[in-house]
Amino acid sequence: MTSHREYLTFVKNLEELAEDRLIELMIADLNPGLHKYCYKRVRARVASSADKLPGADILWVRYYSGNPHPQPYAIKVEDYLLLVQSKHP
Repeated sequence: MTSHREYLTFVKNLEELAEDRLIELMIADLNPGLHKYCYKRVRARVASSADKLPGADILWVRYYSGNPHPQPYAIKVEDYLLLVQSKHP
């Protein structure tokens, strides 16, 4: 059993989460630890379900209005474009 990491993103509409290609987006880390709730700009692949992107992590989607999308998306982070500075050197 593998544990998946969980992230959150905000979108105006679901068209921003284009499938079958790399996209850039801001994600918040929802995983326990020092960087929980920190935002990162990433290049990633997303899919509307985990079946379409095997081995992917979980991406919770909220609209800018604050309303949540009812089902999580899948995400595979390919590259970190803006890394969060650690509190420790």
